[in-house]
Amino acid sequence: MEEFKIDPSIAYDIVELPSRGIVYPSKKKSVKVAYLTAADENILSSPNLIASSGGVISELIKRKVLDKDINPEDLVEEDKQAILIFLRNTAFGSEYNMKNLTDPKTKEKFDAVVDLSRLTMKDFKLVEDVNGEYSYFLEKSGINITFKYLTQKQEEEITKIGESWNGAGIAPIMTKRLEFMIKSINGNRNPMEIHSFIENVMPIADSQNFRKYAEQNKPGVELVRKITAPSGEEIQVEVGFGVEFFRPFYGI
Repeated sequence: MEEFKIDPSIAYDIVELPSRGIVYPSKKKSVKVAYLTAADENILSSPNLIASSGGVISELIKRKVLDKDINPEDLVEEDKQAILIFLRNTAFGSEYNMKNLTDPKTKEKFDAVVDLSRLTMKDFKLVEDVNGEYSYFLEKSGINITFKYLTQKQEEEITKIGESWNGAGIAPIMTKRLEFMIKSINGNRNPMEIHSFIENVMPIADSQNFRKYAEQNKPGVELVRKITAPSGEEIQVEVGFGVEFFRPFYGI
């Protein structure tokens, strides 16, 4: 395959992916990301994109990720977050002003500054097998399973199920998530039998414990920070993404 060459006039840097590339066929652990330029203000100030859910972020990701062996639309959420943090830090600086926080002692509102450069990637200690899957033991069932983390397309499919459900019964969001994740049960890889186990046999305790384990061990950016309120009380805040994250760029 011919190597893709980047226009030498484009300034970029390497961004490490929190996912370690575990959900991508290429297993790529980093991507080349171009710096924001004046031309990107067209995106950041577009009324249509600002009004749409995720519009600004989607357009930035498509425009700034230079690698061609990873489709920007397939990037999982934690990798998008790392790219957005890089873009913001290099274009505007790492200080992120969080507004309208509540002091737990006085109940009064206050603002605080979070240093985005201090955000770190979570430790990822799971070891994949020859199939690129991870092991987990369901204690209530006494069954070994293997699983994979969801791709962006699978996450989007689950979201669509919830949004398009016709109201007859309950949308199978939890079970569909389990079906996407679980790849084998005691070595059995038959999708229909995995579906039947999840629907008819799997105890709710196993379901909850497995999802908790997967979430706790999932690679990603550690977005929770501790800050001190004016009263001296310590609180935890979580960095969020969206239009507000990039608001300093377009002067609002």
